[in-house]
Amino acid sequence: MRKALIAVVVVGMVACGQAVSAPSPALPSARPFHPPSSWGLFLASSDTFEQPSWALTRLDAATLTDVEAGRPGKGYAVASADGSTLVEIDYNNDNTSALRVIDARTGTLRRSLRPPFATNPLLTADGSHLLVNDSYGSQYRVFDTRTGRQTGSLVTAESICCAGFPEWLDPTGRFLYGLVVPGSGLGASGPGTPVLLRYDLQSGKEDGRLRLNGLQAGVWQGARIVNAEHVAQTLTPGAALSPDGSQLAVLYQDGTRLMTIDAIHMTIIASRQVSVPSSPLSWLGLMPTDADAKYSEGSTWNLVYSPDGRRLFASAEQMHVDESGHEQTQGLGVRLIDVATSTLTAELPSVDVPWAVFAPDGSALYGMTWVRDTGGNTRSTLLRFDAQSLAVAARREFIGSRSVMILAR
Repeated sequence: MRKALIAVVVVGMVACGQAVSAPSPALPSARPFHPPSSWGLFLASSDTFEQPSWALTRLDAATLTDVEAGRPGKGYAVASADGSTLVEIDYNNDNTSALRVIDARTGTLRRSLRPPFATNPLLTADGSHLLVNDSYGSQYRVFDTRTGRQTGSLVTAESICCAGFPEWLDPTGRFLYGLVVPGSGLGASGPGTPVLLRYDLQSGKEDGRLRLNGLQAGVWQGARIVNAEHVAQTLTPGAALSPDGSQLAVLYQDGTRLMTIDAIHMTIIASRQVSVPSSPLSWLGLMPTDADAKYSEGSTWNLVYSPDGRRLFASAEQMHVDESGHEQTQGLGVRLIDVATSTLTAELPSVDVPWAVFAPDGSALYGMTWVRDTGGNTRSTLLRFDAQSLAVAARREFIGSRSVMILAR
């Protein structure tokens, strides 16, 4: 239940590329922003890890200040990208679960479900289908949230959930995509080539397989030892499925190239150099560092499509473990990339944002980061970015774990 109970797990990060020889440019300025009435920004707070209870607080979408407290909830919650559907999941001590599908606009209960397992919930962008798995990434079920009927299932011989990449569900709820790295693990001697898999959830069979030549990813054992533990190396490129399900984008491990894939025909459309016009900053030459199950240290990219599928939000992070075993995370900045031209349109250096989401209409972009101190306490930071320039328009810090939901109103 690790992915279901932890909205975002930060596993690995990216080493800094090359020094900046030119003076840093002035930071961008945010444009005036007047949130529309069609959606609202909500903050979910949880008080325990094993079985969190939570409450939604509505925030002003521009200033991030409290507006009104919402109803308390129990369990884990996930919302669709368009904000129309909210799913609450209760996890019981006997490993069973109960799901409630709620219309976010009215707050009314649509359906109640009791699948045999319900970890790692994933909704289609319109909230019409819900995917859950058994936390090992080897059994899946998909449900139509409007009828409550199970529309598909899958049992795989190999896990596709936990290789550092997320799974993706196409808008129809029929096809499941995943990236795997054959041979990856502590027994490997180096990085491998990722393979894109597509499964038909109606037939329960693999429907396509594409080797992404030119990309490198995976986990392999290195020579470094920390506190008598072998440290492995890890490398995770960024990947995301477009909102309409037609295209999958993969940002290369060094951030210099963008691969686009036709998700319908399972063919590579293009692999283009990421153009960086008139920017003195560079992420070129990013290399993996070390990581293993106990000490996580390495490079990770995070990639998010805008609702119209035209832009990608990309962020890179690096996690370092010192000789005493203490972990330190460094954000290496965020970018906006035009998908059609592979052109960098905005950049903000030295920002740590392992999780981000666009508003349903693309008018706003929110990022969240979590830091745990030596005492085990978590501090959360919420940022609102200008959706065009990436200027930080608002910032708010919280004590404890927080997550963001954008719900239709």
